[in-house]
Amino acid sequence: MSRFMQIDVKVVPVYGSGGLRHAFPNLASWLKACGRDRLLREEPPLYQLVEGLERLATDPAVPAATKAGLMRLLPRFSRIRDEAREHLLSYRLKDLDACLYRLEDLFQDLEKELEW
Repeated sequence: MSRFMQIDVKVVPVYGSGGLRHAFPNLASWLKACGRDRLLREEPPLYQLVEGLERLATDPAVPAATKAGLMRLLPRFSRIRDEAREHLLSYRLKDLDACLYRLEDLFQDLEKELEW
């Protein structure tokens, strides 16, 4: 590594002008109902949002009935996020990009699960 420079590869959110709330309104409503306003304010990339979903899944304060859709999809969320992390750490950007597309698709599936 250079003495005065470093390579920084990171995943950043690009939700557009409406933010996370506009891109995933059902998810945003559900996160608010679960008391996760901080996630809505911070608007992390979906890659990082998986960690918040994992915490929600084990939170006893969140009713099990509201977590049903999440619980069905959570193993896939975790698996894809972990795979993406491996690609990120190994600088396999093409593979990382493919994982991020799969993660976006999975968030779309969760959005449908959360329709009220």
